[in-house]
Amino acid sequence: MMRVTATRPSGRSIATAAVLTVGLLFGLSATAMAQGPGPQRTAPPEMANLPPPEQATPPGGAVAQPMATLTVQVPVTSNMSLVHVGSSDSFAITPEGRQAATDLFEALGAAERQETAKMTEKAKSALAIYAKIIPRENYGGEYTALQWFADYLLADNAKKAEMTTEPLTNEFFKMFGGNNYQVLKEYLQRKYRLKDTGDEETYTGQMRKAYLEDTILFNNPRRESWEHTTELVSLLDLKPGAIVADVGSGPGYYSFRFAKLVGPTGRVIAIDTVAEHLKYVEQVKTNLGVTNIETLQTDGKTLGLKGRKVNAVFLCSLYHNIYAMSTAPERDSFVNAIREALTDDGLLYLADNGLVQPGILPYHGPYIAKELLIAQLLNYGFDLVRQHQHIPQRYLLVFKKRPDNQAPAPIPPGAGFGPAPGAASPAVRP
Repeated sequence: MMRVTATRPSGRSIATAAVLTVGLLFGLSATAMAQGPGPQRTAPPEMANLPPPEQATPPGGAVAQPMATLTVQVPVTSNMSLVHVGSSDSFAITPEGRQAATDLFEALGAAERQETAKMTEKAKSALAIYAKIIPRENYGGEYTALQWFADYLLADNAKKAEMTTEPLTNEFFKMFGGNNYQVLKEYLQRKYRLKDTGDEETYTGQMRKAYLEDTILFNNPRRESWEHTTELVSLLDLKPGAIVADVGSGPGYYSFRFAKLVGPTGRVIAIDTVAEHLKYVEQVKTNLGVTNIETLQTDGKTLGLKGRKVNAVFLCSLYHNIYAMSTAPERDSFVNAIREALTDDGLLYLADNGLVQPGILPYHGPYIAKELLIAQLLNYGFDLVRQHQHIPQRYLLVFKKRPDNQAPAPIPPGAGFGPAPGAASPAVRP
């Protein structure tokens, strides 16, 4: 999980396709330049279909060729924001969440002291609270991982063995559950302030808490239950021998899955800004005998590949931060690095969180309308090849980089765009 440190752009708009005008009542016009990176400018709806300006004649008499312009409209069908990157709903501490953490912490202590009755009582109390608050407060967050540990405490030996059969889950358990759950207890103390650790307000203490929190969220043994990870991975076209860049790899949840798909002749490059995550990946590699993963730490502005080419770049639940929190130069650098890294037939996979209308699913966390990403990536020279919505709260967009000086490919049906103002369909202007 790459932690993006960026300055939020000033002004009224932080989104490429967002125009704060009365046009919001009817739709957002996104004008995406087909060639070249750089900051995108959004035209108001009433200007979307004006003819292009006259061509300027540069010195020497050569006529500058205008860039192809794609004008699309993003429908607004509810009062929800089209992009939300706040983390309060994913990481917030609520009274009931703190009580469940307290019960789990006490159950862990009782297990260490072999006080079976108290362990059972506290673990069941934690489970009862999580059953109530997961749909309301933290669906897809850390609660299901903590719930998993409470279930583990109550399981018999055969069930415990079954729960840790999967190798990556077993590595996760060894990290948090080893030595009488020492690291899990540390995390509960730090996150929920159950006990002073002495460095809570220091940079070191904050980074330690963030690392543990990210690892629990990323490698949650019950992530499959809400994300349907297996189905998502099956949608990727990763063949044996392929080279894949897992950008924002965190502690390797996807990296190890990709390693199986590309096989011994392929390679996975786990890229992250957090050194501790990459150290964890290296340790798990050693423990499991995996030889086709390498780790690479970057500053988050480039991929750090230094001219190496890859067949695929994968980002999961990360690009919403790039879209909404990066400055234009930072975003230009990052997306250009992806373009440079991909082979001519390489693919960019963006898995991110979509808008979930109230009443459909109790998802809580950052999200962004997929239309905004599609429009911005068009500006950076990527064409949408296909898309999937395998669960209500997560979509997958597949892009291919566009050759220089080539017009944008038609947007596949079902991308969610409405017609451009005054036009019957999304229009490409030369």
